[in-house]
Amino acid sequence: MFIPGELLGNPDSVIKDPLGKILCEDYADGDEPEFVEHFECENCGKPFIVEANLSFKTKKEEEELDFTEQYVSLLDD
Repeated sequence: MFIPGELLGNPDSVIKDPLGKILCEDYADGDEPEFVEHFECENCGKPFIVEANLSFKTKKEEEELDFTEQYVSLLDD
């Protein structure tokens, strides 16, 4: 079973550029992300490997929830 701390890791420090893009992450020993786990089947006892393949999707926030503007019209067009 993948545990969030093991899957995502726990960086000691994160270095970003002025625009906020991550340039480098440093991890202490044992805190690096793990994308491969080894298991043993509880039913038959045979070992197997699980590899995580992460993907992320982004989408525009609802206008009512975008607080970068001071006001928003709640009227439909």
